[in-house]
Amino acid sequence: MNNRSEQLKNLRPEIHVDNSKSTDLETFQTNTLRPILKFQNDLILTLINQHLAENKIIVKNLTDNKKTERIHEIVKGNLQLKQLFTGITIGLFTEEEMTYYHENKREVVKRTITMLLERVCTQLDKLHF
Repeated sequence: MNNRSEQLKNLRPEIHVDNSKSTDLETFQTNTLRPILKFQNDLILTLINQHLAENKIIVKNLTDNKKTERIHEIVKGNLQLKQLFTGITIGLFTEEEMTYYHENKREVVKRTITMLLERVCTQLDKLHF
C-alpha cells in the first residue's frame, strides 16, 4: 500500500462489522463508504446548510418527516449537489478503491447518496435554515 493510501485509511474512523457473509459491494460500502461519510459528516452538513441558505429554502419550521422529504428532493433533484457529494467521497478513495469505483460506478454512487441522505436525515436538528 502506498503512502497516500495509508494516510487516507488512517484518517477514517474505524467501523467494526462482520463482513464474512457480505458481497463485495456490501464490504466496500462498510469498509470504505461508511467511514468516509462519517469522516466527512461535518462538511456534508455544512454543504447542505449552505445550499439551503443560498437557495432560501426554509426547513426549520417543517416537521421531521417533511424535512426528510425535502432534503431527499433537494439532493436527488440537484445533479450538481449529487456530484459534489460524490466528489467529496471519492476524493478520499485509495487507488484500489478508485479502481473498484470505476468498475461499479452506478451502484457506488447510488449507495453513497442513499447513505449520505440517511446521515443527514438522522441529524435534522443540525439544519439551520
